[in-house]
Amino acid sequence: MCVLDFHVHLGRAHHLTPSLTSFLEEHVGAELLGLLSQITPEVMLNILDGQGIDKAVILAEATPKTCGVIPNEFTAGFCGTQDRLIPFGSINIESPVQPGVQAEHCIRTLGCRGLKLLPSYSRYYPDDTRIQPVYEVAQSAGVPVMFHTGTSLFPGSRIRYADPLLLDDVAEDFPDLTIIMCHGGRPLWYAEAEWMLRRHSNTYIDVTGIPPKQLPEVFPKIDRLADRFIFGTDWPMVPSMGEQARQIRELPLQPRTIEAILWDNGARLLGL
Repeated sequence: MCVLDFHVHLGRAHHLTPSLTSFLEEHVGAELLGLLSQITPEVMLNILDGQGIDKAVILAEATPKTCGVIPNEFTAGFCGTQDRLIPFGSINIESPVQPGVQAEHCIRTLGCRGLKLLPSYSRYYPDDTRIQPVYEVAQSAGVPVMFHTGTSLFPGSRIRYADPLLLDDVAEDFPDLTIIMCHGGRPLWYAEAEWMLRRHSNTYIDVTGIPPKQLPEVFPKIDRLADRFIFGTDWPMVPSMGEQARQIRELPLQPRTIEAILWDNGARLLGL
């Protein structure tokens, strides 16, 4: 069974804020943090091979108040032209460059296959008029937009911006925009995230950061909504991609659901 990790972070130490660097040193260790600062595409591909991961979405980030800035150019360049590392860009709402222009650059010029937005890290609501041109660009280009939803331990984040229900207007106003709710609103808004799947056919849940064994409990309709869940790990925060995939394979779910989560749904959204 092929596996697509839809949620991988990769940046150099100088891209990160001091507070995030300290957090990562405590939670993933100085050795892995040091590896990130000198990792090459070849090493990353070796890591995927060792973990049994076929492809990975690599995320840029633009949250200068919270985590730092991993530039879109860095992420696109790291992924290069091979097809196993898939770049997603990000939008800096504090930049003097208009968000819609940033989105066009990410997608049309750099070749990013989607966008990752973190409203709770940059302190804006998803229906903010400043960010709506981004949705227009992504909808026109046919690429997904990922949103961080749910809690975060990172200093500087503001959780009130991360409720999945805040995406209701976005999903309604942009019906052809693919919306991915990262973390499924963990742990405060699981029911709301699942409700969004039933209300809007253009919404998906990325199960990153949710202990796999909890999935059938927190999303009781997961088999019924099998085509709407996507696998991700948050690597390097969760170093063992392969273990996460193994635990999902062992869940008491229908086989088609497991295959859909680990590969089919994400591959379909990316046109693989």
